[in-house]
Amino acid sequence: MKKVILGALAVVLAACGSTSRMARQQTSPDSAHSPLIESTTGTSGGDVMELLRDGSMFDDDKRTSSHASRQGDAKPVASSRLTATLDELLLSVDTLLERSQLGLHIVDLTTAEVLYAHNAHQRMRPASTEKVATAVTALDLLGPGYALTTQILTTASQTGSVLTGDIFIKGVMDPLLTAADVRSLANQLRAAGIRTINGRLIVDASFKDSDEFGWGWCWDDDNPTLSPMLCGGKPVLVDQLMAAFRAVGISVGRGTSVGTAPAAATPLATVARPLTAVLQPMMKESDNLCAEAVFYHVAKAYGAFSSIKESTKSYSRKNGAAAVSAVINKSHLPTWGGREGISTVADGSGLSLYNYQTPAAFTCLLAYATTQPERILNPLMAVLPVASVDGTLKNRMAGTPAAQNVRAKTGSVSAVSTLVGYTTQRSTGHLIAFAIMNQGVRSMAEARDFQDRVCRLISE
Repeated sequence: MKKVILGALAVVLAACGSTSRMARQQTSPDSAHSPLIESTTGTSGGDVMELLRDGSMFDDDKRTSSHASRQGDAKPVASSRLTATLDELLLSVDTLLERSQLGLHIVDLTTAEVLYAHNAHQRMRPASTEKVATAVTALDLLGPGYALTTQILTTASQTGSVLTGDIFIKGVMDPLLTAADVRSLANQLRAAGIRTINGRLIVDASFKDSDEFGWGWCWDDDNPTLSPMLCGGKPVLVDQLMAAFRAVGISVGRGTSVGTAPAAATPLATVARPLTAVLQPMMKESDNLCAEAVFYHVAKAYGAFSSIKESTKSYSRKNGAAAVSAVINKSHLPTWGGREGISTVADGSGLSLYNYQTPAAFTCLLAYATTQPERILNPLMAVLPVASVDGTLKNRMAGTPAAQNVRAKTGSVSAVSTLVGYTTQRSTGHLIAFAIMNQGVRSMAEARDFQDRVCRLISE
């Protein structure tokens, strides 16, 4: 009787994605993990998205029926071998998986074949891999040519060296704005012949809501300040601008005030930061302030043209979350029959305790990126850390097939370690998307070692 009960429990645990040794040893790999879809060699990005749209990329029934009509029950030998090897890897790290959770999804984007799936639809905390969702959304919605534009504007008239009226400094939360940039703004006014401003410097902080910290951020984290008036990463733009005016000999007669630039205001000075320049430290070095700045630019743009039925202005965090969720939905939710509520987007950086994603949501986003190479995929590839080369992967996977090959975003908060990105399988030349999400870990080094071993296997 005891054996019967244990056997039944093993089956139940395996069906629920358990990683206990007993469950895995008493259940075949195909019952514990999603079965493979058979190769559709030559599948283009458009065909991948067709699979995403009709659900066949991740729906077990559709995979079985479509395969049976084409090729019978045989599985690709190489894929079966990789599945067996990954099963062995999971067994070898049993101690890690007994006390923590794993979500794993690996997809061949060249053939639209799921190579491996383990807890692929479990909602897990993404940590900084949330930045992948933010980056894909920004590139999709704003485009790689978008710029974060800080401006001084006015409705006043100029007579000689005197500007009679107010000027407005409109901050846009540029996380890379420097004191040199602010001096450039002042010098542009000087170059226009302005020496005296008979009015006020009005601070226009209407770019975003007044929240200085993200929803669900921990009070004891090293959190950035979410202000539109940034200079050097701190909310000191106004002080820096007044100092720059003094340095170039421009006086402001009536001091500073707070307000909103009218629509009719025209620019006197501009500093534009390319979106791709902000994505670079956001992804390579996991800069949280850069991620939140991009998130709010997405929020502003999405709120401007969407029909969001919320009592919120277009610059709120909720609009950023709606924008990211919309991109996740169109890349992922059709595979769930249109079911909503898979992801929870709380911020742009992954600092929040309230973010939840699934491994399959990430691989779908990565698949979606391949359908727009110039707009999304190529700019994204350019800013993802490269294994053993740069960013947060500089010291990982050296001397392996994953080195200089894997391009992926890392994520880590307390007890959470994640890795999401691409690699090229050296034996086939196929582009592989993967998401590895370790939760509840005691040792970050142990989790990262496991992730690196997975990357080595799928890169061979």
